[in-house]
Amino acid sequence: MIDRRELLTLGGVLGALAPAGSPDEGVGAGQVSDRQVQDIVTAINSLASRIAQLQSFGELAGIRKSQYDYLRANGKFPDFIDIGLDVWTAIYDWHVRMQQPLVLGRDAGGHYTMMLTFTTLVLRQDSVPAFIGIPYDQR
Repeated sequence: MIDRRELLTLGGVLGALAPAGSPDEGVGAGQVSDRQVQDIVTAINSLASRIAQLQSFGELAGIRKSQYDYLRANGKFPDFIDIGLDVWTAIYDWHVRMQQPLVLGRDAGGHYTMMLTFTTLVLRQDSVPAFIGIPYDQR
């Protein structure tokens, strides 16, 4: 014979494990409604897109394209690329977010510089904020 306390405890545990459907959905115990499945799929898709967003480096896309084009044409990465303030800030924020070491400095003309792989990015505050210049080597 099952004690009343054991019956209530067992019912509470089993009731917590089974998904409960509302009476107006017409779903029995242990079944998941189409709406609940759609909510789960939406949550998984949003999580997957967030993970993809964290792994994509949109800030670096323009710089990387310039580097790759130069690499294909010259067989090496460029020494320098001039950039505007918005690009500079995005690259700086990328370094901070990805916890990458920042190598900052100034060139002979007094412009701020930042290393990105094998290329030195030169801040040109006098250009448009989204400016990405033509890559070049030591002059």
